[in-house]
Amino acid sequence: MYDAGEPGRHPRPQAREALRRALVLSSVAARAGLEARADAGEARDMHPRILDWLRATGLDQALEPAEAALVATPLGELDANAALDAGWRAEGAYVLAWALGRHAPLPHDRLVDPDDIAWPLGFLDADALDREGEAELRGEREIDTFLARQLAVHWRLREYALRPGQMNFAAVVANGGWARLDIDQGALVDDDLAIDGSRIDRADAARIVRCISIASERHRAASWLAGADPVYSNVENIT
Repeated sequence: MYDAGEPGRHPRPQAREALRRALVLSSVAARAGLEARADAGEARDMHPRILDWLRATGLDQALEPAEAALVATPLGELDANAALDAGWRAEGAYVLAWALGRHAPLPHDRLVDPDDIAWPLGFLDADALDREGEAELRGEREIDTFLARQLAVHWRLREYALRPGQMNFAAVVANGGWARLDIDQGALVDDDLAIDGSRIDRADAARIVRCISIASERHRAASWLAGADPVYSNVENIT
């Protein structure tokens, strides 16, 4: 038996579903990015282009209601917090692009460049979905290991936020117990999580906060790939 929102509760999405979701997430992130330059001519041209492309490809049907409302919001009218939150969807798009073999793995403390995800996926291409039947996902074991690493990193960051200080994080991962955990040895310093090459308790506080947001988005996307819930926004990335 699985608890609600737990990976494995539902059938895993197929490759074509992952491709569509990655393109949707890239579109949401792109719309969010336009808000900071809403008065620029480039942004005014790009917004209708995104909307027209979503309709022409049928990807508008893959948008969740909240995503559709956000993408359609006129430039200059998007709430600042909503724009900031939506911008993080690029991290979820990265996970799906990685799973589709279209992006190399990134360190847990490095932001993805949204352009490095969107354009290779076919963002704004009229034929972006013409060959979606040829899309392939990495194997389940590889995806599950990726999820185990996202969970471990997310847990450590949350734990540090509650109880700052050094711990033997490597031992926690090795012992597991409450969940399957995994970690890349390159992500550790002195057996604890590293941020920008320093042990977490020596890292800049603002960078730790940023890494929590990165981890949260990547954890959600990896859980979705593992069958946590067919509705992306319903996935609970609890640590």
